[in-house]
Amino acid sequence: MADLGYNIRCNSLHPGGTETGMFDETLAHRGISREAFRELAKTRNPLGRLAQPIEIANGALFLASDESSFMTGTELALDGGYAAR
Repeated sequence: MADLGYNIRCNSLHPGGTETGMFDETLAHRGISREAFRELAKTRNPLGRLAQPIEIANGALFLASDESSFMTGTELALDGGYAAR
C-alpha cells in the first residue's frame, strides 16, 4: 500500500462520571447528592467510583502526546469500565 502521507490522527475521549463542579450542578438539578451518586456508582460501574478530573486530563494528555503517535480512529473510554460491563 502506498504511503498517503496525510499524517492526520483522529481519536476521541469518552469520559464517564467525573467529580467536578459541573457534575455537582447536574446532580443538584436532579435532586441527587454527590454521596448518593457515589453509592450508585458502586453498583453500576466496575471500578465502583467516579473519576477524578486529573484522570480524564491524563487521558487527554496521552492523546495529545507523541506517546500516541501511532494511534488513530480510537475511542478512549475513561468511564471506569461502564461501557464494558
